[in-house]
Amino acid sequence: MSATVSAEEFLANVEGGIVPVTCHEDVLRIAFIYLDEGLWTGNGVFDVVEKLHAHSWSFGEGELRFNRTLDIFYLVQLAAAIYRYSSQLEGDFPSFSDFPTLYTAHHALLHSSAWRSYYSTPFLTQRTTARFYRLPDLQDLPDSSSPLCQPRHSPVSAHALKLSRWAYTVGCTRRRQPFLPFVTLTTVALSSLEATIPRLQTAYPSVPPYSESHARFWLDYFIPDPSLSYLAKVTSREIWGPDSFGILVAQGKYDIHGLEAEYLAEASGGEVAEGYGESEQVTWCGLPDGGIGEQAWWRGCEEEAGSEEVVEFLAAVAVEETVRLGLEGIEMDELDLSIRSHILLAVMQAAVKNRQERELFLGELERRMVQKGRIGKEKAGRWVREALGIMEPYVRVWQGVWPGVEERGEMLRRILVENTQLLARWRVSPLSKQFTFELGPRD
Repeated sequence: MSATVSAEEFLANVEGGIVPVTCHEDVLRIAFIYLDEGLWTGNGVFDVVEKLHAHSWSFGEGELRFNRTLDIFYLVQLAAAIYRYSSQLEGDFPSFSDFPTLYTAHHALLHSSAWRSYYSTPFLTQRTTARFYRLPDLQDLPDSSSPLCQPRHSPVSAHALKLSRWAYTVGCTRRRQPFLPFVTLTTVALSSLEATIPRLQTAYPSVPPYSESHARFWLDYFIPDPSLSYLAKVTSREIWGPDSFGILVAQGKYDIHGLEAEYLAEASGGEVAEGYGESEQVTWCGLPDGGIGEQAWWRGCEEEAGSEEVVEFLAAVAVEETVRLGLEGIEMDELDLSIRSHILLAVMQAAVKNRQERELFLGELERRMVQKGRIGKEKAGRWVREALGIMEPYVRVWQGVWPGVEERGEMLRRILVENTQLLARWRVSPLSKQFTFELGPRD
């Protein structure tokens, strides 16, 4: 490509098929042009991935072609390189002619195998990961564990967000669903984490092994005691809205590396290293935040589907909430339809019924969901039908017979783990064309 070709000419040539797109660097160059506006408007990397896919461009090959997570990952890495190039955008935004220099300077973030340092192959090839953007399971994204546009410390850990995000989810779940005893919720959280982390750590020794003391450190931070005194400081928007942990970190609400340093000092019996301490090391801008929250979303700091440890926890909570419901079958009066897991279990039972019984059951379910006030009448029908479409293929093995508590619980857990959109704890880009299973707050 001639050095004198402008961004507009290059884009017109590749979009028009005049210049072929033959390699990873070509796709990066195109994405760089799209990001020129994408980092400032709309949905950022989530808009840009749709533009790439519309022209049949993808960073992946074979089974990873059009993998949503992989393609957005490279857009996120490119955004990180742009921010680093311009000192968190305090300097000049790099121009099209700067791309070769940018690519060379940040090759470690951008090369065609960079994803292997961030994503395990089993995680990246999961159906959910291919359909929804998920954050890496091997290490944090560059700069994602530090406040945006503030001085950055050297990371204490490349996995600082894994446990903190998990513990934040546990804390919000405790406030959002106070039906399980505090001890039960904590037990479910730790046991699901203990089952998840070792699988990853065995295959990837660089991942820190499971540590109950480390997990409890973060749980104590987000849930210091059963009185919920700390959680009263968490806003209703955080509790009931889609997960916003990455945005809160970008705003500076949580000094992740400072807290990690405190844990490491506590665990070793030493003192916190100089430069770290309580959250005074960063400044939380809060709301209004001058656009930090939007910039964090545009950069891909927030996921569209949760990590394995978070999903396993939420699925385990759903099973625990439904374990004591009817043994032979579930009557509508037994259900508390302010609880998502009860709604999902009802849909699963409807999938087992014959067509006539199913329609009557679903009609009553929709009516009662609306009565509970967590969803509007205009959305209830589609919500239920979309959930039914996901669950029906799973329960065909039961051949119309409602199973016992243990078997149905395991099936509910499997459905939720493999279809995390049913948990609806994450914001999905409106361009993804995926149905959102959001419910409103309880009264």
